[in-house]
Amino acid sequence: MRIAVVGIGLMGRPVAHRLAEAGHEVTVHSRRKESADSVLAAGAAWADSAAAAGDGADLAITFLPDAASVEDAVLGPSGLLAAGTPPAVVADMSTSPPQLARRLAAAAAERGVTALDAPVSGGPPGAAAGTLTIMAGGTPDAFALARPAFELLGTPVLIGGPGSGQSLKLVNQLLIGGIAGGIADAWALSGALGLDPAIVAEVVGRGFGASPLLAFMWPRLAGGDLAPGFKVDHMIKDLTLALAAGDEQGLDLAAGRSARERYRWLSEAGGGDLGTQALYRHAVRHQSTLEEDDRP
Repeated sequence: MRIAVVGIGLMGRPVAHRLAEAGHEVTVHSRRKESADSVLAAGAAWADSAAAAGDGADLAITFLPDAASVEDAVLGPSGLLAAGTPPAVVADMSTSPPQLARRLAAAAAERGVTALDAPVSGGPPGAAAGTLTIMAGGTPDAFALARPAFELLGTPVLIGGPGSGQSLKLVNQLLIGGIAGGIADAWALSGALGLDPAIVAEVVGRGFGASPLLAFMWPRLAGGDLAPGFKVDHMIKDLTLALAAGDEQGLDLAAGRSARERYRWLSEAGGGDLGTQALYRHAVRHQSTLEEDDRP
């Protein structure tokens, strides 16, 4: 397949790598060409715009940080739909508003293109290992066309029509945002109580406290690794989308609001580009004698 990947960041980079290594003809575009150096070294080609990347492609994938970037990459004057021969399928694998997904699908249809909203769960490790969960919204025909590429990246599931993949991703992020906060608090409390983190992980991992997110975050906290698998600022964006969806339905998503406020505190304290595991700093913020590496 000829595949375009627009957005070579934490997720787009391992996705492009995996597709290129599987033998697909991959062309990439990103705001900064240097972000694609490793992908280009793996055999991908560079394009100076999304339109150029997607011209004649069987599938174009976007992995971008916000709705405005997605909209520009698809609908803008140098976007995918502006290509001389637009891609057969455009799949936005970012986390975006369901309304945008439906708007992109309608605009794509006007150009004879099919569109999917196909956000993922599993982070950069899942993208590199091909174990992502892919939540797709769109037509069965578009899903069938994209499925061979998606299956290299993980397990794709067609949820329903346009926007349904993004709707499910917002539910997923509401859960992840809260669970990550609980793990961060548990890390702070277990340290304050003098517990061995390895024993905590072993024992909690045998019961209902076990989760893939615990297995991901706990060793990183133990090693002082706050590098992002998922950035704090991106979680704020996703929780804001989830809360807006709840507001539209007349729901009071109190846990989501509380979680967002904690992530906002961390971002305002300079931690917006850290991983969500850094949220433990919120729990220890009143312990002024602690150093930056501040597990008790």
